[in-house]
Amino acid sequence: MGTSRRTSRRRARIAATSVVLALATTGSAAAALQALPPGAQVNDDPAAGINPALSVSGEDPTNADVVGGALTAGGKAVPWAIFRQTETAGAHDQIFGRSFANGVWKTRGNGTVGGRSSAAPTFPGSLNFDQGQDGEAPAIDFAGAGRTVPWATWYENTTGTGFAANNIFASRFDNTTGKWIFAGQSRGNGGAGPDVPSLNIHTGKDAENPSVAGGSAVDPTKPGPWVTWQEKGANAPGVDKNQIFVSKPLGPGMTNCNNVTPKGTPDVPGGDIPAIGGFCFQQVGVERLGADPSLNIDTTRDGVEPDIAFTGSNDSVPWVVWYEQNPTQTTGANKLGDNEMVFAAKGVAPSATTPPTGTVDGGFNFIAVGNNAQGVLDTTNTCGANLDAEHACALNLDPTKDAEDPRVAAGTMNPANPTVPWVVWDEGSGTSHKIFVSRLVGAGAAARFQLVNGGQPISTGSGDATHPDITFSGNTPYVTWRQQVNGVSEGFAGHFVNAANPTFVLDQSNIPLTPTGDAAGQANVREPISSSCIATPFNADGKACQGSAIGTPFFLFTNGTNPLRLFSSAYAPDAPVTGTASGVTTSAATLNATDNPQGASVSASFQFGTTPAYGSSTAPQTLGPNNAATPFSAQLMGLAAGTTVHYRAVVTSDFGTFVGADQTLTTGSTPPPPPPPAGSGHASIGHVQVSGNTASVPVNCSGSAGQTCNLALAMTVTETLKGHKVIAITSRKQAHTH
Repeated sequence: MGTSRRTSRRRARIAATSVVLALATTGSAAAALQALPPGAQVNDDPAAGINPALSVSGEDPTNADVVGGALTAGGKAVPWAIFRQTETAGAHDQIFGRSFANGVWKTRGNGTVGGRSSAAPTFPGSLNFDQGQDGEAPAIDFAGAGRTVPWATWYENTTGTGFAANNIFASRFDNTTGKWIFAGQSRGNGGAGPDVPSLNIHTGKDAENPSVAGGSAVDPTKPGPWVTWQEKGANAPGVDKNQIFVSKPLGPGMTNCNNVTPKGTPDVPGGDIPAIGGFCFQQVGVERLGADPSLNIDTTRDGVEPDIAFTGSNDSVPWVVWYEQNPTQTTGANKLGDNEMVFAAKGVAPSATTPPTGTVDGGFNFIAVGNNAQGVLDTTNTCGANLDAEHACALNLDPTKDAEDPRVAAGTMNPANPTVPWVVWDEGSGTSHKIFVSRLVGAGAAARFQLVNGGQPISTGSGDATHPDITFSGNTPYVTWRQQVNGVSEGFAGHFVNAANPTFVLDQSNIPLTPTGDAAGQANVREPISSSCIATPFNADGKACQGSAIGTPFFLFTNGTNPLRLFSSAYAPDAPVTGTASGVTTSAATLNATDNPQGASVSASFQFGTTPAYGSSTAPQTLGPNNAATPFSAQLMGLAAGTTVHYRAVVTSDFGTFVGADQTLTTGSTPPPPPPPAGSGHASIGHVQVSGNTASVPVNCSGSAGQTCNLALAMTVTETLKGHKVIAITSRKQAHTH
């Protein structure tokens, strides 16, 4: 197991000592959450090797990841979770993937292709390359044609000659075979067994904490899995200091990886380098640490826990965020900071007018963008020229304070604009850590990161708030984090409103969590969040959710201490309140109701019919996202007169239907014809009779003595001739009035 975690938080294997807590039943948290499914764990499939009585990992920074995706193009996105599961004594931790649909979690994967444990897996559902080693820090996203292929990354120790260190692996789920297929160039086999498709720059150096995102600067219809991670440097001045690296995929269908860096290993001297799974991974960036394309601002200290997302038109711009920690080795006038700082960088094609200094790998160099400056990450390293330059390129609210745990998501609150990176992190503020969020504003050389929520933290209270995560659902950003409240670890979630001046609204609190801490039996993990409508080119950046999804956020959380169990919840609205109908006539009525969406969008409608079985529904309409009783109505037309109609309000999320109480209305009866006016008789008209040139009409006036009848009559007579002979005469009465 690796040792490059932050120095202030000790890693620990999790022991089991307590009980699992249920979701809180007080406050807004319980009312606004729906368990997926109620009472069930995500980590529960003994047949696949997932023993629900054993803990998931609790190691910093994460034990799980989640994303919304579909295996068919245009299909409705559902939660896909990946997590690290502990096993019985003597066995190692395994990585598993499961998806949630139709009310149940289903393990995705029954064996692997290309791994050391593929031939005889002990745990059928495990993704591990070697089930005899711990799989750690998993991440998941969708890529491939139509964004229909799940890709997973994680790290595990790899034994053998040229290895003996933690290595990064990438694997894709094949829906046809139900197996996970390893991908990447062969890096040798360590002396025995199958070729190792490690993504490491150096397979003998520890690499950890990978993150994966689907995107492409070439073809937006076929995003590829880009991976970022931290790895101990092999070259001065960053020897054994964690560096941030990025690789892009080449494939599918690669026949060899002969001209790809990091350089692979042929099976026979002088032969082709195998492209395992039909893919190669090409390192990306400027070679600025020897031949290695590190993204670190300060290559003399540790860059850790990177995250990646694609933004801009057609998801063509990769953004990487990370933080740097531990003492710098720079000295004198060029001495850089020793505190923890958060950084962000975008990958772009090298400028033709001002190309970066140094060799460019993979066709991209990275530009760091901070609150007050930009700098190309090349051999000149303008962001690392001195302390002032470093501070200008950082995202910290206060660049002299410790900031860590950054996460990035692509999205826009204004659907007219392209997506930009939104970054969340925790930072020391006063006596505790707070959660801050920043987004990119401006374009080109003028682009900078700007704090949202008026520059204030989104967390409140005196307890430490840590381990945030961020996602978009449609055009709304959502954030989760964990926080100490009166000595108890609780989960929080909320969203932003007002695109012009984004302001945070807390949706959920009191989500029960395994206690935060480094002692055995506790967890230092984030609660990953995603949605059924994350911003991608396939849903117009969140404006048109695939598969008619509403766009419901969902997240994973770790609860209990004996064992640590993984659960999932989704945003859920209150049950609607069916109101009294208005504007009731003989044939129409307006139905009224209210509902509190509790922070997410919902679909609202009415069911109606002549019985409580209803049978008909009004057209759906979207409410939210907001956190207050929201009125909605619908008009019924064409109702039968004198009829009782049953109706009730209905709201739906992507995971449930919530109904209001039954109400009734009764349409008015048809009124009888009005009586004749006083003093008038009744006129009746007989059939028209035609004789020669004369037409006669019998008219009769009846009524009481003294009453009169008024009549105006018009008539058309038509003769039909044959030659000069009349053969038929017809007549037609026109409208007459009394």
